[in-house]
Amino acid sequence: MLAIAAILIVIGRPNRAGEHPRFLRFGAALVLYPPVILTFVALGAAAVISGLFAK
Repeated sequence: MLAIAAILIVIGRPNRAGEHPRFLRFGAALVLYPPVILTFVALGAAAVISGLFAK
């Protein structure tokens, strides 16, 4: 999950000219994309923490 979140962050970064990737150019993407990334980060962190404290 953390790897997927990292990949999504890298894919979503604008290029040197400041242009966003094609899939982020419509208005709703800027509202929906960050919560998707945060969900993957939260699930990945929960899995790591659960794995550390599991017997």
